[in-house]
Amino acid sequence: MKEITVLFKSLLHLGTSKRYEKEDNHRIVKINIITALLIVLSLGLGSAYWILSGYFSIFVATVIESIVFFGVLYLNKKKKHVAAGITLQMIINLAIIYYGLTLSAAVDPIWLTLFLLICCLSFIKVGAAQTYCLVISAVSLLFLELNRSMHFVPPLDFSPGMLNFIYYCTAFTVLTLTSVSLVSLVHYNAKLFHTISQRNLQLTALNRDLHTANTRLEQQVKERTANLEKAVTAKNIYVRELTHELRTPLNAIYSIAQLKLLSGKDKGQSEKKIDEDLFIACRNLQSLINNTQDKCKLDSGNFDDVKKESILLFSWITNIVNIYQYFANEKRVKIELEVQPNFPSAILEDSIKLTKIVNNILVNAIKFTRSNTSIFLRIYRDDTHWYIAVKDQGAGISPDRISTLFKEFTRTTINFAEGSGLGLNITNHLVKILGGTIQVRSIMEEGTEFVVTLPLVPFTGEVKSASIELRENNLISFEGKKILVVEDDIMTQRYLSLLLSKRGFSIMHADNGHEAINKAFNQPDIIILDMSLPGKSGKDVLIELKSTPTLKNIPVIAASADTDETNIQEILLEGACDYMIKPIDFNILIDVLVKNLLTGAIVKN
Repeated sequence: MKEITVLFKSLLHLGTSKRYEKEDNHRIVKINIITALLIVLSLGLGSAYWILSGYFSIFVATVIESIVFFGVLYLNKKKKHVAAGITLQMIINLAIIYYGLTLSAAVDPIWLTLFLLICCLSFIKVGAAQTYCLVISAVSLLFLELNRSMHFVPPLDFSPGMLNFIYYCTAFTVLTLTSVSLVSLVHYNAKLFHTISQRNLQLTALNRDLHTANTRLEQQVKERTANLEKAVTAKNIYVRELTHELRTPLNAIYSIAQLKLLSGKDKGQSEKKIDEDLFIACRNLQSLINNTQDKCKLDSGNFDDVKKESILLFSWITNIVNIYQYFANEKRVKIELEVQPNFPSAILEDSIKLTKIVNNILVNAIKFTRSNTSIFLRIYRDDTHWYIAVKDQGAGISPDRISTLFKEFTRTTINFAEGSGLGLNITNHLVKILGGTIQVRSIMEEGTEFVVTLPLVPFTGEVKSASIELRENNLISFEGKKILVVEDDIMTQRYLSLLLSKRGFSIMHADNGHEAINKAFNQPDIIILDMSLPGKSGKDVLIELKSTPTLKNIPVIAASADTDETNIQEILLEGACDYMIKPIDFNILIDVLVKNLLTGAIVKN
């Protein structure tokens, strides 16, 4: 009995595999069950029909049918499951046509077709094959119904008792096979529903765990984001304070470097070279500090807003060229400046950002141009834009490197000072902030040209213009003018006073805000006011000066290491005539003094 059970189970699971989907295995088992039942019923009923009716042809047909049914089991065993399903469907279809014709007097075609349709839906996977089989089943039903009405093929002649026997046997066969198919389907669906229910429970548990994990992760992200923001804020505060503190000693060193350059007429060539090296080193350090501060602003997303003002273009660009010519002298390079003749004398633009852009591009050109060559700085315009083009005569840049030029921390060297790797990266950001673009054109072994394109907005208002050429401001004297220098740093005070006294100024000093107010009543012609004073701040001093009727007309030049443009704008709105960032550039300071004391300026003979 055990062996029979094992054999029966083996027969039912013939051709199944653990690698198949459950639905595919269920279909294979169903084909095996129906095929086995059809073999048994075909042989049993065929033999009964033969014995009772005497028609041997019926028995022969059932034997052939049973043999072909064994072929279906064989196809399943060989893993040809689609062929097995289609073969079973075709055999049943042919058998139904045969028995429907020969037994039409006792068999209703609707019974046969019902079973045919159920078989088609059960044994064949959804697709083209199932569609074809359904069409064939419908055609078979139509053919049997037409034959029943018109008797194309005459049925076999049976006695009334035999007809009843065949009718009930046919009904039993169809109902049995249909019931087996439906029970199998219900059983499979129940198992599938149970499996889905289990999976749903598992998914619910997983979703709950995932939600808990996500909540925990979100909390961790919030905490780490907060910690990161605190770290970035702390870093920015540290960098701001550090660079602010660095500017104080740099102010003194830079002042010494400028004084040495300005007093270099009677010095030998080697001593002049040392003075230039000191000046270049100071400018490099100043550039590093500025770029570091700008990088912190970019990282925090708090870069200063665009604040446009009128710029005397030729004076502005000439001053920059004069400063960077010292750098270029190191390599015996000449900076050639060309401004388009019909260019507006004044434009509206953010002078601080614009100066940073030109400074960074010029430094880059000086780094990479060959010795004993020229750098060409051109400024030109069209109807809507203006252009700053800086071309060197260096080795050029390969196309694959051009795409990396504006990435941060691309480090290079200039003389004995190494760059921060931020210059071009910040330049690119500044150009975008001003609504422009920057392009690089390079030819290997010939040189590289940077072209900045910016919207052109000519200034149409009244422009204060000095009657003295600012490039020659080293000839300007302020004899008879009084200046109040409000500065608590002794070194800065000393070197500023030395410079200003050489230009003819009568100097007054103040170390704090209270002293500054008191000495301002001596009516100096102009005041240089440090913003970071002990006690009363420079801003408070400025406000008090501008609110005092007898002092409000004295021009006040604010000086500070603070580069925040919002703070700068606030100081200017409080009444300062200009704002100078420490370390103070003497050339720019003289320009500012000329603009504010123009009527009293004379030129030495």
